Amino acid sequence: MIVYEYPFNELVRSMLRLEYLFARFNHFIRSDDPELHHNAISTLFDLGDIGARGDIKSLLLKEFERQKYALNGLKSSQKVDQEALGQTLAEIDLVASKINQSSGRPNQIITESEWLNAIRTRLNIPGGTSPIDLPSYHAWKNSPSSERRQLLENFVSPLLPWQDACQLFLRLLRQSGEAKDVVAHSGAFQQAPSGKVYQLMRIAVEDDTLYSEISANKYLLSVRFLQSDRDRKAQPVTKDVSFKLTLCQF
Repeated sequence: MIVYEYPFNELVRSMLRLEYLFARFNHFIRSDDPELHHNAISTLFDLGDIGARGDIKSLLLKEFERQKYALNGLKSSQKVDQEALGQTLAEIDLVASKINQSSGRPNQIITESEWLNAIRTRLNIPGGTSPIDLPSYHAWKNSPSSERRQLLENFVSPLLPWQDACQLFLRLLRQSGEAKDVVAHSGAFQQAPSGKVYQLMRIAVEDDTLYSEISANKYLLSVRFLQSDRDRKAQPVTKDVSFKLTLCQF
């Protein structure tokens, strides 16, 4: 089963990107391979750029407040596990507090590092981080893996509240939807949103040779399945495709 997701607003899009980047960074940093630590540094710059966006911070805090208001309305419901509800509310409070209390720019330690800036400047130059261009970087890549990992952890530390925030936000959002079995006839599927405002669309398909192109607006949700030929050129799918559709709205 392979899952594709489509965000309906900029906040969800940014949270999905952060989730993707943190997953890559954590994968790279666990290794002792200096080349994977090189990839971790490249990913670190992207994390810092998203985490430093003040508009995303404001939108996220407002969304957590909205979620808290909605969940507080369930405290009197006998159909809801009140212990789980209390834990979720406490988790939202903790995560929102960490984001709210982060002063200044969370990527400040990254942008103020001359060493990192030298690396970032040369990343877009073919071969720009080679030993002849950045001897100090070459020396670092040949230092003990524990020292390299410690430095990377120091740089990412101010951004960790964003990791907790995006994980919680997306978990709650994904849990808000119910998967439904639908069919894309001749590889295409359309559905009117019926006036509802969704935040995230999820497409789950069994055939991992297929991939989906998704588009949506307030009038129509559209999914088209394609697959690649041997040269990786997109080819439209003409057969019926069964898949699971989840529309998430918290």
